[in-house]
Amino acid sequence: MKQVNTTEKTKQHFDKIAASYAESSDGKFCAPAYGALKEEVEKFKSGKLLDVSCGTGTVLSLLEHSPLEKYGVDFSEKMIEEAHNAVGDKAQLYVASADAMPFERDTFDVVTCSFAFHHYIHPEAVLQEFRRVMKSGATLIIADPYVPQPLRSLLNPLLRFSDNGDYHMYGQKELSRLMSKNGFQMQDFQLINKHSFSCRCVAA
Repeated sequence: MKQVNTTEKTKQHFDKIAASYAESSDGKFCAPAYGALKEEVEKFKSGKLLDVSCGTGTVLSLLEHSPLEKYGVDFSEKMIEEAHNAVGDKAQLYVASADAMPFERDTFDVVTCSFAFHHYIHPEAVLQEFRRVMKSGATLIIADPYVPQPLRSLLNPLLRFSDNGDYHMYGQKELSRLMSKNGFQMQDFQLINKHSFSCRCVAA
């Protein structure tokens, strides 16, 4: 039997739940945090926004009336199909992985990534790609699940064996170090609720 790698497990999981994502356990877990993400992005009144791992287009839909020029990428073709249904022609959508995106250098003013960063097996490669497509001084906003210590240290080794492709949960200090190493400066880290955090970083 062919062994399925973690990235492919993640893709298969999201392909499977794409049509019913909002009603899935994943969708219900993420939903309470989207309002905080929307408020953060709505502070920006001009420029280009990229939503990485945009899924079914939930964030882009919430930002329907934002003046930002909107783009989204996801490596799941089925998720992008659902996103097209959700946002229509109000955003440009592409099938692409987070570490190899079809954009020119220094394109975006704002990049969002909601509840996907913990899935990235090679986070440094992803952050370097984020930095490549972002202008200097551009803002990166990440929302992701939060697990406190010491539970996080116990949980992370187990996540690598998940059938859904879950990979690594981050705390503030680890994430800040990762950002600094890859061209970003963390400006803010806060809990949205007891299960989720958001952080805001600036491209150096």
